[in-house]
Amino acid sequence: MSRSVQHAPASAVTAHLRTAFGDALPSPQWALTAWTGVTVLLIDTDAWARWLPAARALLDAAEAARVRRRRLAADRDLLTLAYAGHRLLLAAVLGCEPAAVPLFRDARGCPRLAGSELRTSLSHADGCVALAASAIGPVGIDIEPAARAIAVRDIAAAICHPAEAAALSGLDAAAHAAALLDLWVRKEALLKAAGIGLARAMSSFRANGGELTVAGTCRVQLLDAGPAWAAAVAGPAAAAVSSAWLRPPAD
Repeated sequence: MSRSVQHAPASAVTAHLRTAFGDALPSPQWALTAWTGVTVLLIDTDAWARWLPAARALLDAAEAARVRRRRLAADRDLLTLAYAGHRLLLAAVLGCEPAAVPLFRDARGCPRLAGSELRTSLSHADGCVALAASAIGPVGIDIEPAARAIAVRDIAAAICHPAEAAALSGLDAAAHAAALLDLWVRKEALLKAAGIGLARAMSSFRANGGELTVAGTCRVQLLDAGPAWAAAVAGPAAAAVSSAWLRPPAD
């Protein structure tokens, strides 16, 4: 006679990850800065790889389906940790269980929170996740590896407004590539804050020119993500930004 396999409940599977996440925050109340400003969390997913089984257990059906559509295992793992980290951050802000976070995607694929004034944004690339949350206005975030600066030189015309192209024209090749990547992440963050993604051409507006209209006045700024990354967050102009890397606690 075969015996059914008894699986541990999801709450037990994820308890270790939830504890590790809470211990890794700068302080127990740090996530609550999202209620009065912009909270930004940066995650090196390689450092959190051993929590992958618990991360999978945190995802809802729609998130799990999006993960399964990724062809490469590395991309599936990255997206799993990104979605789990997102739920954990929002749960810390809202004071609820990760499964109770009312997270969904709108028609453009942007993350939204049903019935909440909290706004959020997510970005991931090559083993890194960037998360942002704010209750005082629209928010958008983007992160890219610094090594991608070489590739963006080939699409400079698609990134730069004519005024920006003129301002960067005197830079040497390396500085020009780095400046283009900074422009990319700033504009991507602004477009996410506006809720329109890449529906508007980057070359049609200036990153600091006030030509992109979102609800209220939006300011974009580069984040200090270290030499390996270029990252930017857009949010309400008067909002203070609290940014931190989430480092897993030592065993």
